[in-house]
Amino acid sequence: MMGTIPLSDVSPPSAGVVSVYGMRALPAATDAIKAPDVQSPTWLTTQDAAEAAAVKSASLAAAAATVKTVTYSVTTKGVVTADLAEFRSQANATLNDNRGWARFGTVFREVASGGNFTLVLSEANQVPSFSSGCSADYSCRAGRYVIINQDRWLGATPSWNSAGGSIRDYRSMVVNHETGHWLGHNHESCGGAGSPAPVMQQQSIDLQGCSFNAWPLDSELWSTQLGIDKR
Repeated sequence: MMGTIPLSDVSPPSAGVVSVYGMRALPAATDAIKAPDVQSPTWLTTQDAAEAAAVKSASLAAAAATVKTVTYSVTTKGVVTADLAEFRSQANATLNDNRGWARFGTVFREVASGGNFTLVLSEANQVPSFSSGCSADYSCRAGRYVIINQDRWLGATPSWNSAGGSIRDYRSMVVNHETGHWLGHNHESCGGAGSPAPVMQQQSIDLQGCSFNAWPLDSELWSTQLGIDKR
């Protein structure tokens, strides 16, 4: 039969052996230990800040490098009765709309004079004065001049109107179309009945079975003028 062993008869633990009593006291001892408050030296803090600034600067530079800024000026030709302020505002909104040519990383900025091209709001009978290839019936592009026919700006065309297109969408289409010629595009044809028309299709004349469309298709997002390759 086993009896109770007096504590006085228990030998102390040998060296290297953790006693039960010592383990009970361990949590309290470890809680009292605090990690030293280590501060980075000034040179390291300065270096880290400089490296972070360099990374941010490089990121901003890379982003800026992908954006191309195109400048243009606005003028009129002949007797213009349309609201010129509205023309300038709507043309700029169209050119910088994220559904349009701005999609390939281009910002169009109006300047007081000069610029990369000149946007003209022209009296209809003055349009042919820019080139023998231009007609008084439609808008045109001749060299650096992107010419919007005032009659078309104010009333669109029978083809567009009969398809249910709005005058605001027509204005976006014609600005995108004629600017597209300046960017390096030729005319396109309808890709299939019911498909959105390419913006470079002559939608003012005939939709060819396509639905009217004011904005460049993905396949049209390129420019020889700006050195942007076809996707």
